[in-house]
Amino acid sequence: MATNAAPLVQRLRDAASRDRIPVADITALVDDTFRHAGLSAADAAIAAEVAIYGQLHGSDAHGAVQMPLYITGLLDGTIKSKPNVKKTNNLPCCVVMDADNALGLVVSQQAMDAAMALAKTHGLGAVAVRNSSHFGGAGYYSERAAKQGLIGFAFTNASPAIAPTGSKEAVLGTNPIGAAFPLPGADAIVMDMATSVVARSRIRAMLALGQKTIPDGWALDPDGKPTSDPAIAVKGSVLPIGGPKGYALSLMVELLCSALSDGEPGMQVTYENVVKRPSTISQFFFAMNPAGFVGLQTYGKRANHIADVLNKAKPIEGAAPPRLPGARGHAFNRKSQAEGLQMFDNLRHAFKSVADIIEKRNA
Repeated sequence: MATNAAPLVQRLRDAASRDRIPVADITALVDDTFRHAGLSAADAAIAAEVAIYGQLHGSDAHGAVQMPLYITGLLDGTIKSKPNVKKTNNLPCCVVMDADNALGLVVSQQAMDAAMALAKTHGLGAVAVRNSSHFGGAGYYSERAAKQGLIGFAFTNASPAIAPTGSKEAVLGTNPIGAAFPLPGADAIVMDMATSVVARSRIRAMLALGQKTIPDGWALDPDGKPTSDPAIAVKGSVLPIGGPKGYALSLMVELLCSALSDGEPGMQVTYENVVKRPSTISQFFFAMNPAGFVGLQTYGKRANHIADVLNKAKPIEGAAPPRLPGARGHAFNRKSQAEGLQMFDNLRHAFKSVADIIEKRNA
């Protein structure tokens, strides 16, 4: 194994063996891993920040747990470490980005920042992206806008996982929706959800960890019948949230992402580590500036009032009190920053897998 790879491999395996790890340490490890895979220092720093966000906010399905996918793509060249990203626009507040098969974590932050810049000037800003790759958790990008006093939305299409209502064929992706609303003086409201009952990546992760069953109501087999076997579920389809409503939401995300960017629709999307070709994922980012509507002060007063009413809504006896979307993630992040990041089983598995990938490539 190459001498420059051996220390990184050991660091990845050491991290996988720990219960908690300081946020600065794990961020540096992920940053160095992206650099090893060919990213520039600036892009690796972005990728590490986006990747760690999911774990810092309590997710065991998105972010750094997808490192094997990202590193395999970068090393194979199906994800370009030095893409030639191009922007075009027909109207002032609208932009189309051709990502040239860039790492989704990086180009998506750039796209969200472009949408935010437009919103600060025009009140609204929208960026449609084609030829991208997996972008991690949608909540990162929407919350990035909220931290600057803007309302943010982030969407991505994905490989086929959801069958249209009445069909047994997986055609649409789980197509997540991210949305965030700033609350003056408080944590932002952050929504991050797949349009399926469960993200398909969670089922894949459970399968990789050797779990034999998944909950009822998550998935259908290839014949359209319910299954609790994760190995069969990944060959079939996952159920949309709310039945036909979830199917409609998945379709909405697909149209925003691929139709507005002239990108590949989700039914033609796949992942680099499966077929050794670019995934051609499409994404859509939208930012709104409250100053362009009723003004920041009035918006903030109304938003805080709504949040206060929801927080104080009478709880069900014996149940936990209601909380705003994103509140659990904010609390988890504060604990992670103070005590170190909890090493989920999925994250341990991801780091071990990346170590094996790098070791094999440098043998």
